Amino acid sequence: MKITLKNSYSGRNFFILGIVFIILTVISTYILSGLITEVSEKSNAESTKHSFIKRQEVIAQEFSRLLLNQKEIERVIEVSSPEKLSDNLKVVIAIHAGDSIIKNNWFQIDSKNIEFTALENDQSSKADLKAFIDTIGNKTAFNSIVNTNKVFLWRIYFKTSAANGTIVKYGYDVDLQSLQSYFYTVDQNEFNYAFVFDKNGTVLYHPEAKFLKQNIFKITNLSRRDTTFQNADSFSKKVALSEYLKLDIVRYTKRLNIKGTHWYVSANFPKEIVKEDVNLIKKYASSIYFITTGILIVFFYLFTIFSRRNFREKEVLIEDRNKLLVENEIIHKEKALIQLQQLKEQINPHFLFNSLNSLYMLIDSNTDLARKFTLNLSKIYRYLINPPIQNVVTLKEELLFIEKYIFLQQTRFTTEFVFTITIEDESALAKKVPYLAFQISIENAIKHTIASEEHPLKIAITIREKEVIISNNLNEKQNSYQQSKFGHKYLDSIYKYYSTKGFRTYKEDGYYICILPLI
Repeated sequence: MKITLKNSYSGRNFFILGIVFIILTVISTYILSGLITEVSEKSNAESTKHSFIKRQEVIAQEFSRLLLNQKEIERVIEVSSPEKLSDNLKVVIAIHAGDSIIKNNWFQIDSKNIEFTALENDQSSKADLKAFIDTIGNKTAFNSIVNTNKVFLWRIYFKTSAANGTIVKYGYDVDLQSLQSYFYTVDQNEFNYAFVFDKNGTVLYHPEAKFLKQNIFKITNLSRRDTTFQNADSFSKKVALSEYLKLDIVRYTKRLNIKGTHWYVSANFPKEIVKEDVNLIKKYASSIYFITTGILIVFFYLFTIFSRRNFREKEVLIEDRNKLLVENEIIHKEKALIQLQQLKEQINPHFLFNSLNSLYMLIDSNTDLARKFTLNLSKIYRYLINPPIQNVVTLKEELLFIEKYIFLQQTRFTTEFVFTITIEDESALAKKVPYLAFQISIENAIKHTIASEEHPLKIAITIREKEVIISNNLNEKQNSYQQSKFGHKYLDSIYKYYSTKGFRTYKEDGYYICILPLI
């Protein structure tokens, strides 16, 4: 029967046309389902492979980060005099001891006594470390796993020398059980898991703590053959029953690229998730095909009536879409500007250089104060280089940061600066302020005000229920407040972004006042 546009609107012809569409859809569904399955499986295989490569790179970076202390020690040796070398190394290992995963630190200069940090009353551990150093001989770098009933450590050792020939031996232990807790926190949101083991099969890291120290070749289907590769980029792949999840997984194994080790990493992806993804895609595809067929039949019947109306609706949708794109672009540009302003405000080279000069002077005159100065400076720059994503922090966090900043300034200028902090409402500490708001205000006061022992700069921070008031006495430098107010522009943009009103600065009765509303 010849079907034309004219007679296709009749009931019989319309029914026949619908049957033809359904048959074509069933055939198309059968053919395309196979193609979708094949493409989906390849896509999932490539996706899991890519995830595995990224995963092993992240793990390798985390372990390699623990080997970077050698460069820091070499720099200390380079800048230290023979008389101050021991004291300077003690400061460095004191800083390293603050890391929760570092168990022990020690060093030895030439053939002098070995200096320890965390083993003052542990004579057996001291003897063990001395024996370890004696067995190393003339090796310049060495690391090994220490596995006993009491400890499970990654022991790292290296030897370097100063320009005058002084030999420094330095070592530290990484607590692998603490490292396991750190990796577990990082991995808890992942749908896959990974573990690390050495050439003997000893498990060095696993998300399940009970598997630490066990032999991976006994608790999984991995064999030593799976750790033999032709080159650094090679890896093995196999399907196995997970010792951890108790279900089928796809396991990728590769050599872990960490200097001086012979370790391997295995990343494991649940196989059922891959199958579920493919089946779900097929199900949705079939549903889409059948629904589309019905929609096409109805649309064909009503096309002549609604075509013009649909055209107009599309024009309206396109116009609305263009408006949303423009608004989205404006928001992105504003966010980028805020981040750029924040970045420029983060690190002040003059402050860093001045702080380092002060530290240099303190090392000879007041060692205890120099150590405290170093720790505070370290914490300040750790805060600076890790900005929050939303550009706001709690008032308590900002106060802790500014107290360290004030300590450094008062150390440099003992009598020229006077700082006071008054908390009128403790509940305000949970509220938020722009990131670096206090530092911007205080640095602005220091930069633009003349301070001396006779006329010190007095800065007061008052915390109220809804706002923070920062004020300082005025003794202005020439043309000081006519310079760029880049920091205040940054604060103003943050408050506008969060639709918070009340931020302002002004002069009154010989004082410069900055009002920071709480968010």
